[in-house]
Amino acid sequence: MRRNTKQREAVCAALAATGDFVSAQQLHEMLGNDAPSLATVYRTLQALAELGDIDSLVRGSETTYRACAPEHHHHLVCVGCNAAVEIEADEIEDWARRVSAAHGYELVGHVVELSGRCADCRNSTGLH
Repeated sequence: MRRNTKQREAVCAALAATGDFVSAQQLHEMLGNDAPSLATVYRTLQALAELGDIDSLVRGSETTYRACAPEHHHHLVCVGCNAAVEIEADEIEDWARRVSAAHGYELVGHVVELSGRCADCRNSTGLH
């Protein structure tokens, strides 16, 4: 059973309000003067990600978090602005099951993240 603390509620509300992937430090700054400690924000985000309540993506050496749809999904992430789109990938799901079975494994999970450059970033750099 999860404890629903004041700090957890504040972190969840701020994360839901952003709609984007943000780091723990960015979220801590967004929470302002009433923010729990940065360490508490980190621990809360990590716990929520482990429970599957939020998504996390590693960007270089930093992990970012976002409130996402509760069902299994994947992301297409812009390498320019970090905008992310949730995508369905039935072909990948089928492939993951086939590969696991072919090697005698029981599939218990997987993560697929596609990287690209969104239209806005392509247009701003002149790349098409």
